[in-house]
Amino acid sequence: MTKRMTAEDKNHIASALYHAEKTGTPIEKISAQFTGMTMEDAYQIQEIGTAMRLGDGAQIIGRKIGITSKGMQKQLNATTPDYGCLLDNMILREGEPCQMSEVYLPRIEGEIAFVLDRDLKGPGVTVADVYNSTAWVFPCFEVCDTRIENWDVTVLDTISDNAGGSKFVLGSAPKKLSEINPKLIGMLVEKNGIAIDSAAGAEVMGNPVEAVAWLANKLSEFDISLKAGDIILSGAFLSAIPAVSGDVFTLSLDGFPSLNLRFV
Repeated sequence: MTKRMTAEDKNHIASALYHAEKTGTPIEKISAQFTGMTMEDAYQIQEIGTAMRLGDGAQIIGRKIGITSKGMQKQLNATTPDYGCLLDNMILREGEPCQMSEVYLPRIEGEIAFVLDRDLKGPGVTVADVYNSTAWVFPCFEVCDTRIENWDVTVLDTISDNAGGSKFVLGSAPKKLSEINPKLIGMLVEKNGIAIDSAAGAEVMGNPVEAVAWLANKLSEFDISLKAGDIILSGAFLSAIPAVSGDVFTLSLDGFPSLNLRFV
């Protein structure tokens, strides 16, 4: 029998995810418990969970985009990207390690981060609008994590779980968006000094700028706009790489100094 979600169910799941993050103890797969769950349900759970974190004193500093590559969409049986919130307690300073005690099953992704200097609100946001609204771009490592057992997830689970948001770090030498070609820019990720994978920006929805435009238009469905000063993570150029204590990752993005992240 199809089991649909009630308002009580959504609050219960959001609370369970919140406590799973606090305790490091994951929960069971959500979509398996509620076979009638919808994407709208999942985003409502995410919003409830974000409100709980804001109640702890956290502040929203931007958004992250996920499932932007065809490979990830196929893996999760998704036909569209998703998004989550970036909070001020998620950012790591360059050189600051990621503490394994604060994550469950971390995976690292290489991305571009956009910092806006103008508001962006859809519908109808274009690539040109993103260019006109972007102050800086940075190389970025995102540490994705799950509050669900063993990364056994569908797109509905990841949306509910803040799109896997956990930690992120930006490089310290930004550029203007006009100084790079985001579609053709190349990225290499190394793990413990060994090259793992490389790709161009075109892996991200054909162009990372398209991903930001998609986000602005998607958020407009919920009457949310991107604000000047927001940090926007584009989505991964490459497949997510599992990380364990002692690992050191290096991100090389054409034209930028290398960015390192260590797990301890």
